[in-house]
Amino acid sequence: MNPSILEANLTVVRQSQPDLARIIQEVSLEGYSAEPVQAQSGAPTLRILPPGGGKPILLHSAYDPLREAQRWAESIVLDRPTSLLVLGAGLGYHLLTLLKVHFANIRFLIVIERDPRLLRLALSVLDLRSLFQRPGTQFLVDVKPADLPIRLLDDARRDFVIHNCRIVPHVPSQRCHPDYYAGVQQALLDMLTYDEVNLRTAIENQGRGQFNILMNLPAMARGYALNDCAGLLRGYPGIVAAAGPSLDKNVRELRNVHGRAALFVVDTAQNTMKTIGVEPDVVVTGDPTPLNFSHFEQIDTLGRAFLAFHPEVYRQITQKYAHHPYMLPLFDENTPLLRYLFDLKTVYGTMKRAMNVGHLALNLALHMGCSPILLTGFDFAFPREGGATHAASAALSRKIEPMRDDGTVVIGGKEGKTAAESGKMMLVPGYYGDEVPTTVPFSLYIKALEKTVAECGVEIIDATEGGARFEGTLRLPLRDAMQKYLLSTGVPERMDTFRAKRRTASIAELSGKLVQGQERLTQSVDICDQLLARLNHWKSQIQKRAVSGGEAQTWWSEFEALWVGMCGNELFEAFLGNSAQHLYYRRQRAEPLRDNTGNAFLEVMIPKYESIVRELRSILLNFAQCVQLARLAVESQFQEFNP
Repeated sequence: MNPSILEANLTVVRQSQPDLARIIQEVSLEGYSAEPVQAQSGAPTLRILPPGGGKPILLHSAYDPLREAQRWAESIVLDRPTSLLVLGAGLGYHLLTLLKVHFANIRFLIVIERDPRLLRLALSVLDLRSLFQRPGTQFLVDVKPADLPIRLLDDARRDFVIHNCRIVPHVPSQRCHPDYYAGVQQALLDMLTYDEVNLRTAIENQGRGQFNILMNLPAMARGYALNDCAGLLRGYPGIVAAAGPSLDKNVRELRNVHGRAALFVVDTAQNTMKTIGVEPDVVVTGDPTPLNFSHFEQIDTLGRAFLAFHPEVYRQITQKYAHHPYMLPLFDENTPLLRYLFDLKTVYGTMKRAMNVGHLALNLALHMGCSPILLTGFDFAFPREGGATHAASAALSRKIEPMRDDGTVVIGGKEGKTAAESGKMMLVPGYYGDEVPTTVPFSLYIKALEKTVAECGVEIIDATEGGARFEGTLRLPLRDAMQKYLLSTGVPERMDTFRAKRRTASIAELSGKLVQGQERLTQSVDICDQLLARLNHWKSQIQKRAVSGGEAQTWWSEFEALWVGMCGNELFEAFLGNSAQHLYYRRQRAEPLRDNTGNAFLEVMIPKYESIVRELRSILLNFAQCVQLARLAVESQFQEFNP
């Protein structure tokens, strides 16, 4: 080990990753079963005794670590810019060589290492400053696999989905800690799948959620506040009913609640409750798509139930119940527009967002203080022998054929609603100890719900009696769970105290903020016109002459300054939301140039940005009109409720 090399490396690490530098400085090598070895080439390597014992593992070649690293790096084919997740830091030979061989094609370089002692040795042996000085490089050391998604750079996670991403193992490191790196690889695959699903949803929606938020503003402005129901039901159980096919087995037990628990019903289960004559305390809805309205078509009145809705829910739902007095917007902290329009922290309050409406209902039950919480109809899986997708009375319940030997499941269509579909399923642990088929999105929902169960500090009873198994829950038939936990009445009285606390937003203030947003959108349209004029100028110039690379870069810098000034404005971001996100992804895509001349650069940028700016201009005009409609609707409904 060389103290001067260590200190030189740490000086750079302190600048790029100060927390990592602290960990490396504080870690002790005492008792570390690692033996320095000199390879035949003279380069240092390391022999490590695995934590569980067994044969020592040589971390790099005993002959020539540099040549071995060269072969390893060259075996990785990168034919386009790609982000890399390397499992195992070793002494750094392979990392330095990887950077040298593929420098032009590496976007983010994320190195995940189990043992901080090994990284301290690496920093004491090799000059790794070029790694830590490189923008986009991040070392994650001794991070639990489950914590990796929150520890990764946000920019990196977005880049993984927009561009290519590869997981690259360092095999000797994996041999040292096989269980750890297996867990890391699975956590990364789950994260990438989750991010890809979210990205696809955002791109497919292309502003649907933001438009729904604007159209749902009247319901939010006259709604109740999460702050006023926090802990409201402390001391009482909650029952969350979703519409999985298993709901038909035990749903009639809910007739016996009699005010001894709060009943949170997911939108898909409303028809089932109506059929058996059960009135929910809360109906929860969140899906932004038109199909979600199917669950409300047969529900003429919500009675005394609260309509708890995510602000992005399909707008026709809140519009159908425009005269329903009990509206509860489920604000979270992830929407810039709502943070701008409402005082979420002080007045309204927020709760955790969720990937599906069943989980959203569970989060609301937790927010309101229910304990324990009983889940029913939470299948998140399909019957292997065939059957139905939902409870029989659910609006979108469809027939499922038995799963085929190759894992394929065929799901029938619903006339006027959704088409038939088929696809291969994955198997997950079932409620009764068997394995049941489910989809990739459902598997993510299961993991997300299990995380909430592990962290919430409340006993969760899975009384679904079918479907998938949720780790951390107590599995108990619904009748037995109700007999055990539903002890005393009092929930209706608690809900009545909440009904007396309806708030009304300051309509003048809300309207004024909407006017400011409309003005910002209109100003942004003008900036788009300026950008298009610049593109036309570039087009005329490259037809006349050869534009130098320096001149082209100057033009681009001026164009970029206008773009960043427009998109970086707080109100621009708030009022457009994710409606232009697909344009940002297109903008980040790297385009190949035919050569290094200014003309070649501009020939690529002109058509790319003509398309992007024109589409953005159209989006801006549409949302300026939407904001105006929202303002008029808010003012009109306020006058109706406060004549």
